Amino acid sequence: MTIFLDAGPALNFLATSNQNILIQVAAAKGSNIHVPERVEREILGKARLDTRFQQTPVESTWNKLVSSSRITVLSDVISNRMFEDAISRVADMPARNRMQNSKSLGEILVIAHASVLVQSGHNVFILMDDSDGRRRAKTELTWLGAQGHPSDCLAVWSTRQVLESAAGQGWITQWEPLYDRMRRFDDGLLPR
Repeated sequence: MTIFLDAGPALNFLATSNQNILIQVAAAKGSNIHVPERVEREILGKARLDTRFQQTPVESTWNKLVSSSRITVLSDVISNRMFEDAISRVADMPARNRMQNSKSLGEILVIAHASVLVQSGHNVFILMDDSDGRRRAKTELTWLGAQGHPSDCLAVWSTRQVLESAAGQGWITQWEPLYDRMRRFDDGLLPR
């Protein structure tokens, strides 16, 4: 199984110094964590420019995770037809046009990379909280199903689901206080 992170959840886990939960999820699924280049740029940009993250260990921890190969950054260069078609489907417009607009591009590229891997025979786990991104992922899963891929080939989890699972595994004692701390960094996380 391959794990993809969107920028929002990555920032939340890193800002609260809970990256070990992500590492444990990856280990439990026998995978490394992957992000598109665009998502890495979003994470580092927020770490440097958003005052909520400037006093947190986001940037230094991110750099350690990448340099230790715990996180793999994937190229966003449109180098093959399968990736181009996935971007076009997920974005609902031609890929080359969509790449010119940075709004929600990270989510689109996470889903497109994930779709390419599913089409190559892999199961993929996406951690994404953005509601539009989650809707797009479900639409892509429907398309993948129509192409004959199993319904469990693409799982889309939220930060809350990961935290609840971590508590169930005994990796953390309670998920609720940690979720509340993460909400201070991400106004897109729903109240529990």
